[in-house]
Amino acid sequence: MLILFLLLISLVSSCSIETPHYVTLRIADDHPFEIASSTDMWYTLRYFDGKRIVEEHIPASVRTIERVPVYTGGMRPFILIPLGQLGPVGGFYEPGGSDLIRMKSEYGSFAEMLIGAAEYRPDAVSRVSVSSIMEDYEDLALIDELDFLDKLFDGTLRKGQLKTYEPEVLVFDSIPEGRWISERYDTPEFSVPLSGRPVYLRLHPGVFRYMNWQRGLLLTIAVSEEWEKSANISKAPVWY
Repeated sequence: MLILFLLLISLVSSCSIETPHYVTLRIADDHPFEIASSTDMWYTLRYFDGKRIVEEHIPASVRTIERVPVYTGGMRPFILIPLGQLGPVGGFYEPGGSDLIRMKSEYGSFAEMLIGAAEYRPDAVSRVSVSSIMEDYEDLALIDELDFLDKLFDGTLRKGQLKTYEPEVLVFDSIPEGRWISERYDTPEFSVPLSGRPVYLRLHPGVFRYMNWQRGLLLTIAVSEEWEKSANISKAPVWY
């Protein structure tokens, strides 16, 4: 009888221990800034594992991160932040989906938003099906994130009923001359022949960064949900 009791206790204990599921993250494309410098950047990995927000340093030259532990039971968003400060590349794991997560720049802002939301409403974020959303909205960057979070948190999130933005042409007239390389593959680079010449960029609400490799400058453009815009020039980060 004692042996049977001990076996029962052991079985109950083993069932209560959650075993993590392991996924692999792979950066889909070399970062445009890495291509310009011919030098790899280091990254900060940040993700929601189902219980908490995890953050780790990823050394330069690492493009595949194996055995990343997550807990099953819902969607898990991931971001890799170049140099810990540039725009992230993102990816998602969903139960029953592939264990190989392709990290892409066009997923970065949406994944970053979900990780931030998971700090406050982890259960709600776990219930999100990004694959279902992408059936209706191919470009996640065009989704109105404030509208999405409102619907997610109040339980009114419905398939095909998200508010999206239509990119608009915005004018900037204080950008120094030279070639400006975009950090995102879904946003083209541009060139300024002479300083002060107007530049016309087709953008949507969000943050966009461009690097002038020859002059060592970083351009950060922010577009608000009300279409207010700002452009800031700073020194480009050094990693090479």
